[in-house]
Amino acid sequence: MDSSSTARPTVVLTGATSGIGEHVAHLLAADGARLIVHGPQPPESQSSLLDRLTQLGAGDVHYLQADFDQLAAADRLAGHITDITDRVHVLINNAGRPGPPTRQLTGDGNERTLQTNYLAPVLLTARLTPLLRTARGRVVHVSSATHLTTSLDVDDLNMQRAPYSSTGAYSRSKLALVAHARWLTEQAPEPRFDAVSVHPGVIRTPLLHAMFTIEGDSPSQGARHVKQAALAAASWNGQYLDEDTPAQPNPAALDAEWRNRLMRHTFRLLPHDP
Repeated sequence: MDSSSTARPTVVLTGATSGIGEHVAHLLAADGARLIVHGPQPPESQSSLLDRLTQLGAGDVHYLQADFDQLAAADRLAGHITDITDRVHVLINNAGRPGPPTRQLTGDGNERTLQTNYLAPVLLTARLTPLLRTARGRVVHVSSATHLTTSLDVDDLNMQRAPYSSTGAYSRSKLALVAHARWLTEQAPEPRFDAVSVHPGVIRTPLLHAMFTIEGDSPSQGARHVKQAALAAASWNGQYLDEDTPAQPNPAALDAEWRNRLMRHTFRLLPHDP
């Protein structure tokens, strides 16, 4: 990230209304960041969150609603962000959902977990690329260590052939995010910007408890790891972080040819080629 922006960066944070995202918003506000926060809830329901962020010291706060069950909503979200700012120093793709008990499709025809956790963030990143390039900014994908134990057939992103499970759908979406972060720094069209994926820890949230029977650490701990990934001065160059430490990702994410195939199939699922 451009070091000249660290005093008061403009940060776009998805999934800011609950869980880890809400705690990340608090930390960034306390640092004086200019915040554009997103959630699926109507704006009138988020006045207390915005008041809190302002009280904590945010330089400027905007709330935007979008339901990532609709890719058109992610497209519109990018347009609204562009109306607010001409540069984005950090885009934190934090919004996510657990895999539902049975395979479900969105109105766009995509497996629901893949669309919310992966396709919508990729689309949002693509639409905000000019603003990220202007700021010499950074993309942070909030991933999961579950990506280490899965595999992903890029010819079957929507799990039409693969056996479906809620944890399988979730871990596959997170593997795709890790690969996308690497692709952004090594294979995306130039000029490129920084990117990183981060496993924030096993964190006590409704998302965790929807799929697993473990307790987890506090959301504030996970938020600290995401904030570090977002605001660290040095470039991450597409690395995967296990909490606060660079770590080896799933080997598939290191395969440049596999990443290119993943992105070709990904762009075919988006409203139009970004």
